[in-house]
Amino acid sequence: MAGEFSSGETHDAINNIAARGVQIENQGKIPTDLEGIFADAEKDGFPVFDVDTDTFHNNMRQERKRLRFKSDTPVATYHRMGKYNRPFFIRADGYLRKVK
Repeated sequence: MAGEFSSGETHDAINNIAARGVQIENQGKIPTDLEGIFADAEKDGFPVFDVDTDTFHNNMRQERKRLRFKSDTPVATYHRMGKYNRPFFIRADGYLRKVK
């Protein structure tokens, strides 16, 4: 049992990881779990789609009961073909929101 509490990551290492903020892997177009739809990035195994600022903030309003995206965008296609049940992220201007 000696060394049981001293092995593993230190508090400094954990704090340094947390201070770096949100890490998004695979920058660029990556395939999603739906055929023919590509995301802009991936975070925690979920696709991340870039949207314009107006779309991002309009979908953050409290009275909005449904998400609305422009119909010709990859995020709208993913949302529609995924039967509205698959989680994903949208991002704009450095902000990130998980959907579902």
